[in-house]
Amino acid sequence: MRNSFFYLASSLTLLSVSCKKESTDNNNNNNNGNTPCVRTVVEINTDITTPTTWEDCHTYIISVNQISVTSNLTIQPGAIIKFKDVVSDNAIIVTNSGTINAIGTKLKPIVFTSFRDDANGGDNNGDGTNSFPARFDWGGIIINSNNCVFKNCSFLYGGKGPGGGAGQPTLEFSYYYGIIDSCLFAHCGGETTYSGYGVVDAVSCHDPRFSITNSTFYGCVKPLFINPFISIDNSNTFHNPANPSEKNELNGIFITSESNEATSNVSWLETEVPFVLTGSLYVGDGHSLVLAPNVIIKVATLPSPGYNKISIREGSSFIEGHDQGGVFFTSYLDDSKGGDTNGDGTASAPSQGDWYGIQDISATITTNNSCYAWSNILYAKYP
Repeated sequence: MRNSFFYLASSLTLLSVSCKKESTDNNNNNNNGNTPCVRTVVEINTDITTPTTWEDCHTYIISVNQISVTSNLTIQPGAIIKFKDVVSDNAIIVTNSGTINAIGTKLKPIVFTSFRDDANGGDNNGDGTNSFPARFDWGGIIINSNNCVFKNCSFLYGGKGPGGGAGQPTLEFSYYYGIIDSCLFAHCGGETTYSGYGVVDAVSCHDPRFSITNSTFYGCVKPLFINPFISIDNSNTFHNPANPSEKNELNGIFITSESNEATSNVSWLETEVPFVLTGSLYVGDGHSLVLAPNVIIKVATLPSPGYNKISIREGSSFIEGHDQGGVFFTSYLDDSKGGDTNGDGTASAPSQGDWYGIQDISATITTNNSCYAWSNILYAKYP
């Protein structure tokens, strides 16, 4: 996670603009959605400090280390944003009340992609077929401001971190909320550890107004990492709709450990992939964690036993839906429920005591270290 102090040096040059004919696809159409346009290529190497619009039928090339958005950036349907891979950390940082309002359409999505991606916007690096896009070709978009909106956007080949070998989110919300709807995240990075970055990462966002809906993840490392304050519905997809066998390496919704309690009821309704707790989860202050049928919650195995449990703080708090059909609470290593979420094939297997259990610390339960003995609790120390 990076803070808002990343700014470009004042010596950066002004924008440069060029025009050329590109390949014909949904992102190269003009306003009638049928006629190919002659794309204008715009090189971006300065910060966005005044209200700015990136337009349809334009390809914007981010050619410097980072650009900072401190004003309002509006991105029109059909715009393509490419990130050169010749810099160490090619990213967009939104800060100081800056916003990105990127609302595409199904026919004309907004695309954030690699400079090597000829399928979107054409061969901008001019090397013909000598290069191909891949994961970690560019960094990410880091949101340090509220009210950013991404709808009908495609995020492709992102996740390159600022250090050698390190990943970063392709889209990160650092303490701030935003809206993601009907977006595609394909062939992006994330990190391979249960506590590492996700492609979409909102681990520091305590605001329940953050939402991600109707979006698709495939070919990524670790798709989604969120805070326990955030509700998730069952509208997102975690495979390639055209090829259901193409999924993600760590195919789950990862939840960061958080000592603070949610300030409202939280709903976890996704059933295609499990929810993975990377530490303890606290349900308290009279609120509930609401589950749908067939929701699976897995808990990571931690070096320090006792820090991987679900704690229900008050008697009036509860896990609603815990006894519905198909609901299980189990180990991160349990491939029989929700698939191979840790992505290691058959290299690991669950065992009793992998995690602590579901504890009512209001002490209304006098056995099993105050832990519940539900039959759908698997591989816990208690019971």
